[in-house]
Amino acid sequence: MIRILHLSYCDRNSGAGIAAKRIHNCLCDYNHKDIKSFLRVNTPVRNNTNTKSTKNSISIFYNFFKKYLERILIKFLKFDDNVFHSISALPSFKHHEINNLDIDIVHIHWVQHETISIEEIGKIKVPIVWTLHDCWPFSATEHYQKDNFDQRYISGYKVKNFFKLSEHIDKLCFFRKKLSWKNEISLIAPSKWISDCAKNSLLMKDRQIVVIPNAIDTKIFKPRNKLNARKSLKLKANKKIILFGSIDGGEDPRKGSDLLVDLLKFLTFDKEDIQIVIFGEKNKSQNIFKTTNYEIKNLGKINSNKKMSYIYSAADIFIIPSRIESFGQTAAEAQSCGTPVAGFDIGGLKDIIKHEENGILIEPFNSQKMALAIESLLKKEDKISKFSKASRKNTLANWAYRKVAKSHINFYKNVLDYG
Repeated sequence: MIRILHLSYCDRNSGAGIAAKRIHNCLCDYNHKDIKSFLRVNTPVRNNTNTKSTKNSISIFYNFFKKYLERILIKFLKFDDNVFHSISALPSFKHHEINNLDIDIVHIHWVQHETISIEEIGKIKVPIVWTLHDCWPFSATEHYQKDNFDQRYISGYKVKNFFKLSEHIDKLCFFRKKLSWKNEISLIAPSKWISDCAKNSLLMKDRQIVVIPNAIDTKIFKPRNKLNARKSLKLKANKKIILFGSIDGGEDPRKGSDLLVDLLKFLTFDKEDIQIVIFGEKNKSQNIFKTTNYEIKNLGKINSNKKMSYIYSAADIFIIPSRIESFGQTAAEAQSCGTPVAGFDIGGLKDIIKHEENGILIEPFNSQKMALAIESLLKKEDKISKFSKASRKNTLANWAYRKVAKSHINFYKNVLDYG
């Protein structure tokens, strides 16, 4: 039997945390006699025998202290690229805990907010499998590059401005990773795009890597009756519904809420014909869409997967105008519910949306062209129906729990044989 310990900062309230829990769940649901999966997180969890979290009050306080100390330090360093950064320097002592467990593989997910330090990752004795939920594992402190011209993860982190402390920290962080990670680390990429990034990186180019998409629970995220879904959500039955959402309510520039606002200006529908529905942190998204002329229905933060399936099913199209996505989890969820998706031709969305087969994929970041394509689709019910069926078929073929679990188990076996 292969015993897997998943290590993640959280199991909810973030795309990576949710993805980690779903991978853990699909392995548990697979009910394979050769696999046993456990999930270890830093944040408190609901009752779950296979999910462990910190319960000691001193440890909880220490985790809280580490997280906010790092945030203060990051703010002091004044990184000017408007992306998330992590230093991961404070001790967590998790490597001691991990090395004393009877496990065969540690599967690392998103472990920032000082979940475990860079040096401690290098001290884990069993093989590591690492899912690339973003670019941090093969970069310095940044989780994504600020633009396509930032190739430092390929060329190395040189200090161009001696008086800029953040550049020294980047170089130091990159060196710490290079020095510490001599142990066996294999990579899982949720998309071909992030796989290619890792293969080109100085840190991870020689590591074993495979593309396995994130898992979607197709028994929950499934097509629901559109009229019933709209009635239960108190949405307009006679309007075309355009859906957008992200956990943070669209505040993160990567999610492209500003691009959505731009493309809405190019739509020529009458105001009475369209309803814009959004989900995510309500207080953060409230002001983003106030300039649009169309009716806005803000559903706020959604904590129920079943309710999310009704929201996706109620929509005629889901728009994901992101500037960067390692996978595109909300796009995959929408497709699983039979809702066509429109997005830009970037990152992991290339693997999810097949242009004119199950959705719309437009050159980055042409809002006008996107608007024209969306308007054309919404005027053709037969085309929406065709895309809907193709979307569900695509999900069942690629992201269903059993399919993803089997791919993971095969890779775990390969890693153990490889080692």
